[in-house]
Amino acid sequence: MENTILIVIIIACIIFLLAAAIKRRPDMLLAFIMRAVIGTAGIYLLDFVLRTKGISINVGINGASVLINGLLGLPGFILLYGLAFYYSVS
Repeated sequence: MENTILIVIIIACIIFLLAAAIKRRPDMLLAFIMRAVIGTAGIYLLDFVLRTKGISINVGINGASVLINGLLGLPGFILLYGLAFYYSVS
């Protein structure tokens, strides 16, 4: 029961901090969304191209990859494919 209450408090604090940041700078939210959408489309297209070429390196589209693309942009995109390459080789 205590864990549930702690998780609810943490989530409420995160939502409050995000709401305050968005109210102060709404352009940050728009930039995050644009980076996430473009990065996710890039993952989809690059996975498609690599699959047609017979290369078995792929990055799945999930919450973590969308979040990394949204926060980091192009460096996050490169990071995801770098990690996928590293783990496919080893």
